[in-house]
Amino acid sequence: MMRSVQRILAIFESFTADRTSLTLQEISDRIDLPKSTAFRIVHSLEKAGYLIRLEDQQYCLSLRFLRLAGLVKSTLGIREISRPIMARIAEEVSETVSIHTIIGKNRVCVDAVSAASSLRSVIQPGEQVPLVAGSATKVLLAYMPKKDLTPLLSALARARKLTQAEVVRELEEVRQAGFSISHGERLLGVTAISAPIFDVNDEVKYCMSIGGPTIRMQSNEKRFTKELLEGTTEISRHFGGSVGATL
Repeated sequence: MMRSVQRILAIFESFTADRTSLTLQEISDRIDLPKSTAFRIVHSLEKAGYLIRLEDQQYCLSLRFLRLAGLVKSTLGIREISRPIMARIAEEVSETVSIHTIIGKNRVCVDAVSAASSLRSVIQPGEQVPLVAGSATKVLLAYMPKKDLTPLLSALARARKLTQAEVVRELEEVRQAGFSISHGERLLGVTAISAPIFDVNDEVKYCMSIGGPTIRMQSNEKRFTKELLEGTTEISRHFGGSVGATL
């Protein structure tokens, strides 16, 4: 049953903004299934009203998806989607997990789940810090549209004592990696790992971070990064966006 559900979802996700209609062979190739198997699933989805076969024998998603989209809770936001995932990760890694966004020239904590340990990174929802340093800042800036980033580059370069070209190169490296790690950049002795959350427009307006004492974080860096990427991938899917990097 689970495999069947995964195949159906794979067919739905094989359609993109660039390819809103596909032939049966193209669907089969994209989901890596034999054409006969793909045909049975596609035919069932067509009968159920989720796919339409066009005159040129290509298939496209039906308007039934619009009706389903209209049922999505209009107030469903990043905190409602991410909170259960944040709580799970915080329990698994025993460190503080937080969500951040940009407002004006500041990075703002949207929500946070603190670790049980007495020695922990403490950050409160609503807390604001300048867009200067830290892994969360780098991730949010790395995925910021160029027109919004350009006016900030001069101040960023001065604050980091780098050239603007070096700042741009650093942010490009973050995009390529799909996450950022900082050690003591904002608070001495604190390490943070951050990764982007993609929305329905594949834009990054939020990121999630794991933060804690460097002495604990460094020895668990790879495991924590994996936990973080799995979490941001799950949130992105619920948020309607693409998945992020994998470690």
